[in-house]
Amino acid sequence: MDEGFEEIYTVRDDYKRFHQENTAFGRAMRAGKRGYVDPEAKLKRMKDDIPGYGIVDYAFSGAALTAAQASHSGRGNQDSGFYSWSPLGVTHKPEGVPRWEGSPEEAGRIVAKAGKFYGAVSVGFTELDKRWVYSHDSDGRPIVFEDVDEGYVTEEKAVIPESHRWVIAITVPMEVDEMMYAPTALNPVSNMGYSRMPVVAGSVAEFIRGLGYHAIPCGNDTALSVPIAIQAGLGHLGRHGRLITWERGPMVRIAKVFTDLPFEQSPLAPKGIIEYCEVCKKCAKECPSGSIPEGPRTYEGFSEANNPGVLKWYCNADTCLDYWREVGSGCSICFRVCSFTKERGITHGIVKWFIRNVPQLNRLWVWTDDFLDYGKMADPSEYWDLPYKRS
Repeated sequence: MDEGFEEIYTVRDDYKRFHQENTAFGRAMRAGKRGYVDPEAKLKRMKDDIPGYGIVDYAFSGAALTAAQASHSGRGNQDSGFYSWSPLGVTHKPEGVPRWEGSPEEAGRIVAKAGKFYGAVSVGFTELDKRWVYSHDSDGRPIVFEDVDEGYVTEEKAVIPESHRWVIAITVPMEVDEMMYAPTALNPVSNMGYSRMPVVAGSVAEFIRGLGYHAIPCGNDTALSVPIAIQAGLGHLGRHGRLITWERGPMVRIAKVFTDLPFEQSPLAPKGIIEYCEVCKKCAKECPSGSIPEGPRTYEGFSEANNPGVLKWYCNADTCLDYWREVGSGCSICFRVCSFTKERGITHGIVKWFIRNVPQLNRLWVWTDDFLDYGKMADPSEYWDLPYKRS
């Protein structure tokens, strides 16, 4: 990558690929801790009639995960469901017809348009940086690169072809209105994002296969999504450890597709997000578990769940997950209070222009955001009486 990325996402020479078993979820599982949606705690909240934790609220949030779970794609089930590394047989390139040929720029144009039709908010392209590929998957299998045409997974290893030199980074939307009910169960947006991810990524992969090329679609599996999305020009890393885009702030989920179809490198997203996060600190101050740091970026994390060697803000993933278990949901308060979590509109567009171009005013916008009470939790007892508003 060019110097622009290394300036934004500086990586030490001793950086090593991350073992997926060391995520907070993997560590909790090894420690024998219960999942954060504990059935007994869930039942108690429902019986106690706590607003935002009723039977309707839990059913609403749970059903949003239907497409992900029913397709066996999950939040990132490697080589499963719509994330299959092999063709799904939906589209075919007939024998005797040569594969599609076009310039990398033309390939980007048609794939980006197809991806957005399938449901993506944004689509970007970058060369595969092997640093972001997990060293091992969630089952402990090493992820290796070999000189083969098509990727495959066995009980011993997951193999990515050396020819898959390009990555398509994809974002799918999450809704702002419903996020305002975090951290209650009445917050289906993450689940809905996970249902959208495999549909879009799997469809893009099948489109590429129909052109005569190979593709490996991924959700949260196989590789780190955020640095890939940054390299592909979709946004920058926020203080809370999530991707922030100029279009929708952090209100997106990320999927990616590895492929042997060549693309032109997408330009990096405009600067300004990191500079704003440096003075904002709202997510850190509002984090109930104190998992988000208020200090400067660093190269070191809190535990094995943080892979060191990148200059960034490290979220304490262990204490974050502990609070999820306490509150019985995926929390998402940092998404709710983020200054970039806003409905699209002229006023917010003007403010973002100033954040990009006049960072000297950032403290004013932080103060204004607090003064106008943005990010305040909505009253879950009122949700079902309000008309639906798409956001």
